[in-house]
Amino acid sequence: MKNKIKFFTIFFSFLMLFGCKDKGNYSTIKSETTTQNASHKIVVNEFLDGGNYAYLNVAENGNKYWMAIPNTEVKLGETYYYDGGMVMKDFESKQLEKTFDEIIFADGIRTTEKAEESNQANPHTNVDATTDIEVNIEKPANGTSLQELYTDKTSFSGKSIIVKGKVVKVNNGILNKNWVHIVDGTEFNGKKDLGLTTLDSVKIGDIVTFKGTIVLDKDFGHGYIFPVLLEDAVIVK
Repeated sequence: MKNKIKFFTIFFSFLMLFGCKDKGNYSTIKSETTTQNASHKIVVNEFLDGGNYAYLNVAENGNKYWMAIPNTEVKLGETYYYDGGMVMKDFESKQLEKTFDEIIFADGIRTTEKAEESNQANPHTNVDATTDIEVNIEKPANGTSLQELYTDKTSFSGKSIIVKGKVVKVNNGILNKNWVHIVDGTEFNGKKDLGLTTLDSVKIGDIVTFKGTIVLDKDFGHGYIFPVLLEDAVIVK
């Protein structure tokens, strides 16, 4: 999201090539087609229930590849759309007990070409959309607001900080971590949210205080970069 991960997706994730199939039957998606905010039209060939995630083998422009989305019902042979995604290589699915060469994690799929026309509710919507929610969260003791962080992010690089915010996005179990975005009602140059990794469990709408280490320009490969990431965050009670 060049919040904005150029990732993740990661993520973004999140967001697995199915090991018990012959990989020669599948062509991997080209990395340039999975850049953040790129629009994709796919046909679902196969569905695997992986608990928190649905694993889909899809076809797009002659390519077949695997992708993962928050678990939802899909119909084989149907056409769907999604925007952006996160390419992950050598990803291990503990639910499926397989390690996959390559997979795309996406926030979800829809039945309409344009996202604003979709009637499907998706709790994992794009962070840019959810950050429009008005919040006014008091800065914690000895803490840092997102405005302060982004105003002088270089000075925070490698430092441990405390932040408090409302959870607006969650992707669990990617690279053995949970990926969370929070907002606190402050911003700098349009940057309103902070991405973080944690082993703690939270849900969208929670107001949570985290402590972690700020890392700048975290590169996950394939052009996916977190400009600012709070790593190994833990909930402060």
